[in-house]
Amino acid sequence: MEEILILQMGGTIDKDYPRTRGGYAFEVGEPAVRRVLARLRPARSIITKYDTVCRKDSLDITDDDREALVERVSGAAQSKVVVTHGTDSLLQTSTFLANSLRQLGLSTKTVVFTGAHTPEKFRDTDADFNVGVALGGVQAAAPGVWVAMNGILLPWDRVERDDTGQFVPRRRQLPVTV
Repeated sequence: MEEILILQMGGTIDKDYPRTRGGYAFEVGEPAVRRVLARLRPARSIITKYDTVCRKDSLDITDDDREALVERVSGAAQSKVVVTHGTDSLLQTSTFLANSLRQLGLSTKTVVFTGAHTPEKFRDTDADFNVGVALGGVQAAAPGVWVAMNGILLPWDRVERDDTGQFVPRRRQLPVTV
């Protein structure tokens, strides 16, 4: 089984509510996916490597952070990558990565973005479910950039958020950027 690279960008999935005050009422902590996988105990044949690109609320992610993600993905030895990301700008970052990989001619990578609407540390989180879908999806999907949220696995350009914040199949096509 091929090793899966899991990259942390931050977002709600990794949020922790600190003992200190100042700025935000939260901080983005260690990768939550480590705790999720410890609880879920996936098959021993699933080999993962973890790395952090940034630890930010997704509204604070910049194009410099997205460029750093492109560098990590394009330079990775692994062809299967899961990216944990905040939901507010997950679609923006997945679009940026898909367009960048296309421009670089890297069509062999399978990248699945996921996150959570509630922090992994909360009792009723959706993090476990979304990480599970992402891990299964990255192993089964064709090369490209995908989004695994709310029980769906769709290509980055076939998903949108509805007025409740849920990720759903896109109803209209996006123009392709080159």
